[in-house]
Amino acid sequence: MSDAFELLRLQRRANIGRLSADDRAALQQAAISLVGESAQVADDVEFLDATTIQSALAPVTQDWLTALEVVTTIPSTNAELARRAEAQSVNGAVLTAEVQTAGRGRRGREWLSPFGRNLAVSLGVAIDRPPAQVGALGLAVGLGVHDALADMGARGVQLKWPNDVLLDGRKVAGILVELVRLSPVVEVVIGIGINVGCASAIASQVEQPIADVAEAVPEVSRNQLLARVLDHVLAESHAFAASSFPAMHARWRNAHRHEGETVTVTTPTERVSGVASVLPSGALALDTVGGRREFTGGEVSVRPPGGQVAP
Repeated sequence: MSDAFELLRLQRRANIGRLSADDRAALQQAAISLVGESAQVADDVEFLDATTIQSALAPVTQDWLTALEVVTTIPSTNAELARRAEAQSVNGAVLTAEVQTAGRGRRGREWLSPFGRNLAVSLGVAIDRPPAQVGALGLAVGLGVHDALADMGARGVQLKWPNDVLLDGRKVAGILVELVRLSPVVEVVIGIGINVGCASAIASQVEQPIADVAEAVPEVSRNQLLARVLDHVLAESHAFAASSFPAMHARWRNAHRHEGETVTVTTPTERVSGVASVLPSGALALDTVGGRREFTGGEVSVRPPGGQVAP
């Protein structure tokens, strides 16, 4: 199956006459156009290119970078970097793919990744803090993605606690941070998925309203966007390592979609409604009729009163 994707990347067209029904279904899942025995990638798809991305990085990011790898298809960029971390440091490693076949979001959810219409990237970062203090790193990464989108010209970018990025109130990006090494310094793998031209192809498969960077920034370059994401996420990650989340708390609250709003937080054991605010620790506080409650992530979803999924 990977051969078909490789041919599409090389030629934009591939003969799929001998592929199984399951392989054809996988191509369709990746939003590839199938006509008879031919599969074709649209002319407006900009393929990712490691040289182009690296040349667009800020000098500090280039100095940090140890490897930038672009692959055509992979089950999960996060899972692959985590596997590599079992044997060696992944600090400075960046892995991105044209399509993920088993991408993951928070709480085990699938992250849909149409071929060439999405950014699916993972980076390994060293965080010189005790493991117990790394929990709020995802909030810092969210700020980085927020600022990268703004730099590219997107307006109406906001954050949803704990690690979603919104565009005009709809989800445009998701973040997954995983601890992969504890010594000699803590290392994490940061996974980021951003919709770039794929919203129309996946909207019917997603439970919540979704947005697309291409809506806000027509003809956006995925290579340039990825470079800006790496620059900003690395900067925020290093800032977090230096002074933790309180130093960026005010900025996060200013970008928080639900700051000061009444929402309902659902955990595996309860539903709690109250006025939301993000604390300097990175926890979400709800001021309820019975007093203040605090939540630190994990199995938590934010919903407005009435129970519908909040944007």
